[in-house]
Amino acid sequence: MISAVPKQKFIFLGRGGGLLEFNNSKSKEFYDYWLSMPREGLVPSRSSFRPENVPSLLSNFMIYELISKDHIKVRLLGSALSDKFGGNSAGENYLDFVEGPRKEIASEALWSVVNKPCGMRVVLEQVLKSGLTVCMESIGLPLLNEEGGNPMILFQKNELDCEKRVPEAGYDPIRYYRLFRRDFIDIGAGLSEVENLVFHSETAV
Repeated sequence: MISAVPKQKFIFLGRGGGLLEFNNSKSKEFYDYWLSMPREGLVPSRSSFRPENVPSLLSNFMIYELISKDHIKVRLLGSALSDKFGGNSAGENYLDFVEGPRKEIASEALWSVVNKPCGMRVVLEQVLKSGLTVCMESIGLPLLNEEGGNPMILFQKNELDCEKRVPEAGYDPIRYYRLFRRDFIDIGAGLSEVENLVFHSETAV
């Protein structure tokens, strides 16, 4: 069990070479599934996504549609995530759930995934509907939207073996996101211009 995040330093280089490790086995399964999706070029299209082909991942999928720097629409939220955190944010703007000071960099990081393109791995702490915290590993990989539509990011989000706790008093349960790590995954276009968005917390386990 871990109290915060894993100790090892992750180097996400993906197809460009180097080490690619995940904390949850379903993250690796998701990455392998995304690589197997048919495509022309580096990024598969939304129509290539067949969640029924990976039933073990089905309830932990999310899809974000990137409409503008201020509007990132939640297009899909898996049933396990809805049950875990309460409610269903599908159709809403993801950035409405991000605290003011973090909105700009959160938007920039997500747009980097589709503009570079590249993948992203985030480890963060959120609050369950029970009121306790949980650590989650979220892997996001780009999707093309057919006919020139807005680009999308397909996410797989899974719980890590963390010590659950009651967060500090005065927190906002809707906007409580304690970021531990943000890494990027090379899918063939390199990782230049995203280095400033990498984040590694000093929190120890």
